Amino acid sequence: MKRRAFLATAAVLTTTGCLGRTDSVSDSDDTDDCPTMHSDNDSVDTVVCAGASDGHPITFTQDQTTVSRGGVVPVTLGNDDADEIGLNPHDWTVYRETDSGWKTVREDPVIQPWTTLSAGDRIHWRVGVGDADPDTSGDTVYGDVLDLASGSRYAFSTIVDVDDEQTALVAPFTVE
Repeated sequence: MKRRAFLATAAVLTTTGCLGRTDSVSDSDDTDDCPTMHSDNDSVDTVVCAGASDGHPITFTQDQTTVSRGGVVPVTLGNDDADEIGLNPHDWTVYRETDSGWKTVREDPVIQPWTTLSAGDRIHWRVGVGDADPDTSGDTVYGDVLDLASGSRYAFSTIVDVDDEQTALVAPFTVE
């Protein structure tokens, strides 16, 4: 019964964009709501914004929501209590907010084997801005360097399978 109540609540909240945001994100002056770029995607069951995974068997965090050119936006997904999380860690996107909605900046997935995260596992993405070195060395660190414009709002996003439910993860950030 708890699962049905949670799913009903999540469905209602998903229509507004995210399950909410907490203050656990450091360096944050960004008080805007979580972007809703996945609202038209029929395959997405739930949207989780960075720092707002309470009540979900995952942890999805970002270390900062404002970055300067030459900086890096680190994002982490952790499996706290899901049976399994499945994803292609190379299949992530960065969107830019425009007057007409969210537009894709980076959507260049690399076909790689499916990766699963067992309980306790973590995976990291590091998005470098401008000439930053995102240091993607390591078995669980992925990312790229993007030429993002100062003064614009962006969002990192990927879709993962959490216990057979498609979950969109969204981490909004602003480039100073």
